[in-house]
Amino acid sequence: MISRTALRTATASRATFVRPLAFSQVRFQSTAGGNTIKHLTNLHEFEVAMKADNLSLVDFFATWCGPCKAVAPHVQKLSEKYNNVKFYKVDVDESPDIAGALGISSMPTFVLFKNGKGLGKVVGADPRGVEEAIKHFNK
Repeated sequence: MISRTALRTATASRATFVRPLAFSQVRFQSTAGGNTIKHLTNLHEFEVAMKADNLSLVDFFATWCGPCKAVAPHVQKLSEKYNNVKFYKVDVDESPDIAGALGISSMPTFVLFKNGKGLGKVVGADPRGVEEAIKHFNK
């Protein structure tokens, strides 16, 4: 069912707005590869994830950071290419405890971990540098 509602603007003119009252449920299926990027939101969750036996890459970002937004699609492609590497994101504004524990002060910063140990760090929006670091530690 659709209802019509008149909207008033500052000039008191009238516009008609058509608003649906009911929505049908639509299911979406991802066509991307099996590897996804998981958001970590607290220090305990971060510590558990980093203790994994496989290589993990953590992207420390901020929603307001232009370079973070620019490099994000490249990181997504890397997560699809390297299925044996776990990819994580940490929003430094939402999770300052995680960023503070690692001394992260620049965004984006990518940190690689394996078995709870930090292996390497790439500071800045450098997709080639991130991929080289993954290749180096993914042996």
